[in-house]
Amino acid sequence: MRNLTTLGPWLERFLVEHVVTERNLARNTRKSYRDTFALLVPFLSRKARKPADRLGLRDLTSARVRQFLAHIEDQRGCSAQTRNLRLTAIRAFARFVASRDPAQVGWCGHIRAIPAKKAMPQPIAWLSPKDVDAMVAAPDRKTLRGRTERALLMFLYNTGARVSEAAQLTAGDLQIGRDNSRHALATLHGKGGKTRLCPLLPETERMLADLVRGSSADDPVFLSRHRKPYTRFGIYRLVERCAAQVPSLAGVKVTPHTLRHSVACHLVHADVDINTVRAWLGHASVDTTNIYTEIDVNMKARAIALCDLVEPGPSRPWRENKGLMAFLRSL
Repeated sequence: MRNLTTLGPWLERFLVEHVVTERNLARNTRKSYRDTFALLVPFLSRKARKPADRLGLRDLTSARVRQFLAHIEDQRGCSAQTRNLRLTAIRAFARFVASRDPAQVGWCGHIRAIPAKKAMPQPIAWLSPKDVDAMVAAPDRKTLRGRTERALLMFLYNTGARVSEAAQLTAGDLQIGRDNSRHALATLHGKGGKTRLCPLLPETERMLADLVRGSSADDPVFLSRHRKPYTRFGIYRLVERCAAQVPSLAGVKVTPHTLRHSVACHLVHADVDINTVRAWLGHASVDTTNIYTEIDVNMKARAIALCDLVEPGPSRPWRENKGLMAFLRSL
């Protein structure tokens, strides 16, 4: 790198070489880093009054990073979680620059010293089995579009798949039409390049078999009405539209992740082992899965019932011993 002070070459090297080649980070992480700097560079350009191509590393000061973080919260309406996500990308970039150019270690220290904001965890929303059934029944099964939408909703609930996992599902990821002694399976490609196998319910298998009939292994399973692969945002809109048709969900924000939370809560409520639920959802740690045991009110009610006393004990469970003091004095 001939120019060690210009921001552009450093960013290009960071996003192309480091993030992709050296770290091999997940696709969504790469997009998150890209989106962070797509917002940050124009902001710096306005603050420094320079064209984006002429920005230098020293234009990226800790004060301007703090202003940028305040901007995305106050002006763009982003949450504290999103603010911290953007800060993580900027910190990673500063660490990368300092590891290649020791002269920038002090600059990096100022950037990395910016603290993350404490973010309160959002309450986990989940649906009852009755509401899930009503959502799945919302699409018109008489049309190809309706059958595809119904199969997609059923697949999200059956497997607890993330929206990205459902969007990139191909016909080759399905093991269906096997003999009755073996479950139909779906291979999901999750975060960090990890894969997992999820069993499919007979009804889900039947709907998916109709969709992939005549497809090659690389063909996507879920196609929109335009015969294009579903995008993440397309799946979001589908879930929102079907939830709006359920009267009991009026005013409730329902996303594809709500279905993922729902199947997890239903499994926990059915006393499925927590490690099985962890493997089902593709969590790296069981600590992540434990949140579902904490939000199950029925489980808490059963636990408190085990601790409940049938009747209060006597007010004076001990017996008065008048000779006790005399005994102690005699020692």
